[in-house]
Amino acid sequence: MYCPKCGKEVSFHTDTCSQCGVDLTVYRKIISASNSFYNDGLAKAKVRDLSGAVVSLKKSLKLYKKNTNARNLLGLVYYEMGEAVSALSEWVLSKHFEENNKDADRYMNAVQSNQARLETINQSIKKYNSALNYAKQGNCDLAIMQLEKVTSLNPKFVRNYQLLALLYLKSGKKEKAAKYLTKAQKIDVNNTLTLRYMEEIPGAFSGIKDKKAKREKKDEVKPVSAERPRHTFQPEIDVSSEVFHGSSYSEDKFNIWPYLNLVIGAVLGIAVVYFLLVPTAKKSVAEDYEAQFKQYTDELATQNAKTNSLEGEKKALEKKQKELQKQLDDLKAEGISEETYENFFESIILYMNNQKTEAAILLANVKETAIEGKKAKELYNKIKEDTFVSTAEQLSEQGRVTYNQGRYQEAIELLEKAMKMDKTNTKAIYFLGRANQRLGKNDKAREYYNTIINDFPDSERVAEANRRLNELN
Repeated sequence: MYCPKCGKEVSFHTDTCSQCGVDLTVYRKIISASNSFYNDGLAKAKVRDLSGAVVSLKKSLKLYKKNTNARNLLGLVYYEMGEAVSALSEWVLSKHFEENNKDADRYMNAVQSNQARLETINQSIKKYNSALNYAKQGNCDLAIMQLEKVTSLNPKFVRNYQLLALLYLKSGKKEKAAKYLTKAQKIDVNNTLTLRYMEEIPGAFSGIKDKKAKREKKDEVKPVSAERPRHTFQPEIDVSSEVFHGSSYSEDKFNIWPYLNLVIGAVLGIAVVYFLLVPTAKKSVAEDYEAQFKQYTDELATQNAKTNSLEGEKKALEKKQKELQKQLDDLKAEGISEETYENFFESIILYMNNQKTEAAILLANVKETAIEGKKAKELYNKIKEDTFVSTAEQLSEQGRVTYNQGRYQEAIELLEKAMKMDKTNTKAIYFLGRANQRLGKNDKAREYYNTIINDFPDSERVAEANRRLNELN
């Protein structure tokens, strides 16, 4: 481990740093606790309790953010849940804390080497965000169409299955909801949200065991030799066997008309018997019809009771529907606009490829307020910190050269990009004033000159800015 004060590498069992003398006892306990949570997360990941692994690994990193083993594993778990951006974020941060992090390099290279897979991931999350917006607007059919496409693009995206299930529950299609909840649970067996949704439709899973038994019996007669296709990139963790198979059970919607038709038919039949046949029938026959009438009356009472019961169930279902709608309305996901996501995602890839200037230019188009999620914000700030100032200097120099070539509008565009990244770059501010002055935009030029004079009084550009102001007055 490394001394938290001076950074010197020290033995884990050392109580004090030999260089700065700081007490390492508490620091060592913190690292031990962090490693314990890491081990717990690893154990949970091996049995596909992925959401449980995420909780443990986050606790590990909360104690010691430089625990790269925990961070790398958290990235793997995220990737296995279909959360590619979160996975890449963890590996980039891991690389930041440990430059020679071979595991992080290996995982990022595995993703980067498959450009088709990257594009697929990109498209899947764009469609998911689009579906989420449709759902929030009440366009459930359009949302479902988008989410169904995501299932083929990113078949391990747990949140996608959960949202699909919720929308199908809202639409009364319990069989389909059960199907996607089953898929979600195969990926993450103890996901709290998945289990909560399953509790809403317990009957939809009642036939799963029978169906599974039939499938197994069929397999005994005709075994299947071909394996299911796997992703190009697979985390190096053990996975458990399948938990559920898809359900074929569907619950019919309540329809009162068959009961009413039965009652009406019974009443009409009794009326025909009474008015046409009774007067000419024998006493025994009349008694038979009287008994039959009593039977129909009893059936009518029974059906009325059933109707009342079904009405109660209907009200309960309507209440449940309202609750599900509220859950949908309250659904929170790290969904951002398509354009924002596109720029953010591409900037991450460029940064990973050490194309820092290009990454900074793209990231400058992303507002920090548009980024949701602690990890996403952390990665945004990391890339910004590492690229913005140096890129702003490059752009300001390009703007100066372009200005000297007489291409004033092009210079303005370059210098404004530089200002967007570093508002303290006085070179960019000064030449923005000069370019605007050349184009006859004197008010704009005065604004830039005054910014240098008032906000940066120690700058070497102050004297020149004053001189240019005098030219304009």
